[in-house]
Amino acid sequence: MQWVILIGNEDLDINSVRKIKHFGENKITDLSPNRFVVDYGDEHVFYEYVEDLIKDYKIEELKKIPFQNPHFIMMTYTSEKLMKKILGQDNFLKGIYVDDDYGGIVPIEQFSMLCESGNSH
Repeated sequence: MQWVILIGNEDLDINSVRKIKHFGENKITDLSPNRFVVDYGDEHVFYEYVEDLIKDYKIEELKKIPFQNPHFIMMTYTSEKLMKKILGQDNFLKGIYVDDDYGGIVPIEQFSMLCESGNSH
């Protein structure tokens, strides 16, 4: 499985993502108060709010995050194509950043454009 991290301000929490209509989903299952999975049949996407993830970031990475008190949601997926489709949905969160785990921490709009051009990784 692969993952990206969604980064937002204090308003970003697990419910922010849970209430989004995930196009093509079969069902959503809560695994804990801070974690749920979206089932697409053969593919799955897990979302988990991670409270203390900021301690794993280096100073130079933190400088790329424009939020005073950032909140983090780990998005773990089985299909990169599906992840790109989800993040590119018109109804997905706006004003957040995406950490692609390859040194890139960029606004979601820029990440989506990189995905469309095939340069996200």
